[in-house]
Amino acid sequence: MRADLHRWLQLGFANLEQNRASTALEHFKRVLSEDPEHADGHAGLAFALLAQQRVHAAAHEAGLALAADPEARLAQLAAAQVAIAQRRFRTATQHFDALRAGDPADPAPYRGLAQIATLRGRADEAQAHYGEALARDPEDPDTIADLGRWHLRRGALGEAEAHARQALAIAAEHADALILMGQVHLRRGEIEAARDHAIWALRSDPEAREPLYLMAAIKARRNPFLGLWWRWSAWMGTLGDTRAIVVLLAAFVAYRVATIAAQQAGRPELADLLQMFWLILVAYTWFGPVAFQRAVKREIEDVDLKPDF
Repeated sequence: MRADLHRWLQLGFANLEQNRASTALEHFKRVLSEDPEHADGHAGLAFALLAQQRVHAAAHEAGLALAADPEARLAQLAAAQVAIAQRRFRTATQHFDALRAGDPADPAPYRGLAQIATLRGRADEAQAHYGEALARDPEDPDTIADLGRWHLRRGALGEAEAHARQALAIAAEHADALILMGQVHLRRGEIEAARDHAIWALRSDPEAREPLYLMAAIKARRNPFLGLWWRWSAWMGTLGDTRAIVVLLAAFVAYRVATIAAQQAGRPELADLLQMFWLILVAYTWFGPVAFQRAVKREIEDVDLKPDF
């Protein structure tokens, strides 16, 4: 490989590690402008596009990477991550299995399998895969931060914080660990500490989506209208999909039973009040996410960083 191509490729992945997807994108495009069949260049571009949530374009680049070199590890890893984004878990698992067979010491495919297990609601399986990843490299900040996020989803704030601090001790500018630490502070109501970590993460790339989502969540937490919805959403997220559905069904059944009981007791005004309360609750949970997405959009359009950061 030409020295300049190798340097641009390294710069691209270095920027990806620091959450600077836009800058990484330009480096990978530069590689491909010199060598349109460069498998790692297409794979890197796929990763950068995924970071920008441009899944269709990322799938195209991952396909080009595999076509250029079907055995390239980065091409397989990019294809696997695209498959996860498209919820094609079987395809992603096949890529991760091939990666494990090719290099059993690499923790990346185990992190990917843990991600799939988490999305499928298989907590024990996810934890086992994270354990395998750490066994391969106990000092890998990506694995440690991912495991911290897994604990955060379960509501285990102490474990999440411990992993965030461990990852940051290894790599002080690790973007995912910074965001994780900010999310932990936000869950605890430590707003300024959460904002400081979000801004710290945004220093690398003011357009990075995850810290902007964190900034929007901080504003939502302060907002009287969105604050309650944010707390409810955060709590429901700790339950997992199955238990969250059970909670919602139980709430609906309780509402219907209470309404019927009020009508049978000759209290139609109470039944009407319960129905009105339920409709307001449904409308609130419907419009809450819409309002939050608008807040995120505003953050993306107008990022205001402190001058001392």
